[in-house]
Amino acid sequence: MDVIKDQIINKSIELFTQIGVKVVTMDMISKDLCMSKKTIYEHFSSKEDLIKNTFSKCITAAIQELENKIKNCPNIIQQKFIILEDSSHFIFFKENQTLFQLKNFYPDIYTEMISLQNDSLKTLIKTNIILGIEDGLYRSKINKKLTVEYFYLIEKIIAIDDKLSEVNVNDNVVKKYFIELLIRSIATKKGCKELEKYISKN
Repeated sequence: MDVIKDQIINKSIELFTQIGVKVVTMDMISKDLCMSKKTIYEHFSSKEDLIKNTFSKCITAAIQELENKIKNCPNIIQQKFIILEDSSHFIFFKENQTLFQLKNFYPDIYTEMISLQNDSLKTLIKTNIILGIEDGLYRSKINKKLTVEYFYLIEKIIAIDDKLSEVNVNDNVVKKYFIELLIRSIATKKGCKELEKYISKN
């Protein structure tokens, strides 16, 4: 592990969030770290390279945390709840000033990061579906590719649509209910029993 590289990335995350991607300069990062610009450029070829590595690390860390949570799940149903509940916290789901600047001033990096996040989440969803079919919890004749896209699209809507709060129900309750509907749409009788068992305990 490159300690210096991690220090630079962590400081960049802090400054990008506080000040903005466009405004932050290599000089600012160098000054805050009490580190020469030469050292920074030994690890990153340009500001664009640093930005790309910084946001890539954020996404990778979020995916890794999610993978660790689902690793020891007793069954696929519980795993699906964790994937769909936790993925709404991913940085590229909800627009903020940092992402606004990234999108407008570094559009190629923004597009690449969106793809990285989307592909990573869809891979988790796809793996869950395949394992669920193997365990007899999901119907075997579903179109896996379309089901992945469907689950991902609904999760994204849940994550970004603030109008959900207008139903006057706790956001977590709404989210869990929507996830339940999603799972029921592909579950077998065995899967529905596992779903109901999970819901009764949570």
